[in-house]
Amino acid sequence: MAKRRGLSFSKLLGSGVGLAGRGITMLLGRRVGTRAAAQAAAKLMPVVTVQTPRGDVRFWCASPTSAKRAVAFMQHEPDTRSWIEAYVRPGDHLWDVGANVGAYTLYACLTPDVTVTAFEPVAGTFAILARDIEVNGLGARAVPLCLALSNANGIVPIYLSSLEPGAAMHALQQPENVRGKFDAAGVQHIVAMRGDGVCKDLRLRAPDHVKIDVDGHELRVIEGLGGLLQLIRTIWIEMVDAADQSGENARIRDFLATHGFSEEPFAPAQEGRNRLFVNRSLSAT
Repeated sequence: MAKRRGLSFSKLLGSGVGLAGRGITMLLGRRVGTRAAAQAAAKLMPVVTVQTPRGDVRFWCASPTSAKRAVAFMQHEPDTRSWIEAYVRPGDHLWDVGANVGAYTLYACLTPDVTVTAFEPVAGTFAILARDIEVNGLGARAVPLCLALSNANGIVPIYLSSLEPGAAMHALQQPENVRGKFDAAGVQHIVAMRGDGVCKDLRLRAPDHVKIDVDGHELRVIEGLGGLLQLIRTIWIEMVDAADQSGENARIRDFLATHGFSEEPFAPAQEGRNRLFVNRSLSAT
């Protein structure tokens, strides 16, 4: 109950400050007032610095959800950070599929000479991802792409669980994610491409490691990697309990097993949702 009261108070206080500021700028007239309000809003968006054992990471907090991700970064998915620390070596290239605002892209780049391609198809969230890369001075090492990886190329709808930048649990092609069907708050049409096609057509570097967090679209991402699978050393993938019941997790395991990957135990999160798959033919290298 205390947590909900705190959240309600922060919303109420923030709304009050916003309304008061907007009321003052309206006194300046529509043209000047609107520009003044926009300038004030830009200045009020804070950049939060999060200290980690490997160095500082900075987040541009352009929405309440992106601010929450920044503040909670060191408490959220410590297993994902541990995987990056244990497997992503200097000079490696990571594909962060479903990067959201880029928390793990930024963390991976704390390892010297690591490079990242970060895929995030939702426009508002992508804008924060791109800015987070910029404010951390990582433009030469991290490339954000506003597209979705899938098992086919095309323009497809993505149904949004929320319109707020930084939100998750969206779904491609139909409003149904790993939790089931939902009432979409909105829809955007985005570019979806196979991973092997992106690598070939856009001349991207093939990944040494792939992190996948796409809320129910995981198998199609893996299928679209095609021949790249033989080059990938590890895949870190979100596999929630709900997908055990639907059989989706079993299909993911079977598909990866036929391509030479074995599931390895690795510091599972308390929710037990992330899984590590290691390419058996490359595990000794």
